[in-house]
Amino acid sequence: MKIAIVRLSAMGDIIHSAVILEYLYKNGIKVDWIADSRFASILDNSPYIDKIRPLNLKKDLLGSLKEVLKWEKYDLVIDFQGLLKSAILSKIISKKVIGCDGFHTKEKLALLFYNQKLKIRNHSMGRYKEMINEIFNLNITNSMIANHSPYLFYKANPLKEYFASQKKNIIFIVGSNDLNRMYPTSKWIELANSIDENILIPYGNSKEKDIADEISLNSNAKVLPKMNLEQLKATISHADLLIGNDTGPSYIAWANNIKNILLFGATPKKRVLENKYTKIIKSKTSVDNEIFSKKDFSIKDIEVSEIINAVKKI
Repeated sequence: MKIAIVRLSAMGDIIHSAVILEYLYKNGIKVDWIADSRFASILDNSPYIDKIRPLNLKKDLLGSLKEVLKWEKYDLVIDFQGLLKSAILSKIISKKVIGCDGFHTKEKLALLFYNQKLKIRNHSMGRYKEMINEIFNLNITNSMIANHSPYLFYKANPLKEYFASQKKNIIFIVGSNDLNRMYPTSKWIELANSIDENILIPYGNSKEKDIADEISLNSNAKVLPKMNLEQLKATISHADLLIGNDTGPSYIAWANNIKNILLFGATPKKRVLENKYTKIIKSKTSVDNEIFSKKDFSIKDIEVSEIINAVKKI
């Protein structure tokens, strides 16, 4: 049976959903994965995937659709994305498309393209295993998801020349697409000056570099050079600890069982499953609803001392 999963974006969501691949593989199910070309390489080198199909739907919709029309048809496509474009794409490449019902589907027109609509009421990363369980009659549990094996693979070398041998190497992930998921720069500086370890800050764009430069200027933190996703995976996967906002690169540590401290303001804590590697610090001034609120800027209220205490314990 030829199966594809559609999860186009964003990086964090792709990482969250890819946790199920190990358990599909162990049950003899190998899939193709269709992703936005900006993020597809986060899954490169996975032994659990037959083929990764990157598409540039955002910048070249017509060209991407022409490419898709040339593909061999799939027996089944699972739409993890739940958008109109992902549903249409899924229907083009398969007569049988499965997605969630309207509870999770942001664009309701997508429902028109599903042969089967799953009644999933879980907002966390656990919803992907619930979909897979129902489709393939499996029994993947939350415990199995939380205690996964490392599942992001790479061939690139980590930037070990920036690592220290006598201190812990700690990665700060300071950016995010949403301002209300970003811990204040002044508090990153305070945190950097409170930890006597080797602090490294990667960046993905000019705004993140400006923040990283400001932290570095006011502390002993080092700004790493611009990296591709392969290098980022490798470098994070060799760190001793990652401290980060709720954003894609932070979840590389979660995926590869690197100790990590995640800072949540607006993000509901139950969105991510904690395990022995992961500590979530949730702002006390935020209501922990199931729905992310873009009006919630309470991440700024997390005390630096709380992060330092977590660093000592993890």
